[in-house]
Amino acid sequence: MKNPIRWAFALPLLGAIFAGPASAQEPPCRFYENRSGLCGHYHSEISPAEAFVDTVVKRGKWARPHERAVILDVRSTPEYKAGHPEHAINVPYPFIYQGCDAKGRALDGACLTKVSQIDQDPAFFVEYVKKRIPNKDTPIYTLCRTGVRSVGAANLLTDAGYTNVRNIWEGFWGISLKAPKVQADGSVKETAVDLNHDGAYDHRDLNGWRNHQGLPYDTRLLPHLIYWPAAETYQWND
Repeated sequence: MKNPIRWAFALPLLGAIFAGPASAQEPPCRFYENRSGLCGHYHSEISPAEAFVDTVVKRGKWARPHERAVILDVRSTPEYKAGHPEHAINVPYPFIYQGCDAKGRALDGACLTKVSQIDQDPAFFVEYVKKRIPNKDTPIYTLCRTGVRSVGAANLLTDAGYTNVRNIWEGFWGISLKAPKVQADGSVKETAVDLNHDGAYDHRDLNGWRNHQGLPYDTRLLPHLIYWPAAETYQWND
């Protein structure tokens, strides 16, 4: 990294990160997101496959502009750079950037071990999205690494008046699925699932957009899609 970040930002409590700014009356909890257990008050969940069809396969085929779905990738710029859905707009939340230790980054750009962090201001996040996507009836599909950060982003946008926000539940990278397996001694143990049955367990057995689903992705940093505050303010080459 050309100009190493020399400070670490304290990571707020998980609830504070995803709840957004405090208010006199919190919005009602429509449901609890299945994986994280976080309160969700956005529209609903959507699979990576359905999101791909809506934003790539059907692109240019919508009769009315406000019906054209947009993927909002809320991962950090290094993660977005390592691979993202085609046409996805990058607006990081709840952090803009994480510095890594000497172990570096995983294949998807995430830190193997985080040593510093630049947090995103929730109000600035919302205002930035409003400028990029002014029509609040636009279908917005929030995406992160594993479908947790995107819950908080979906809630913020819903609170800001967006009417059709959906969370891409599995995320871009995905998670390891576990299932009961009978051991040699007859006991039952939760073990990682070999999704593709190739006899080995690796990243291809994770359940996200890029891995087990194997959906196409882009690595270009197109000017009209990248997060300009990060590009202009911070200097990094990872």
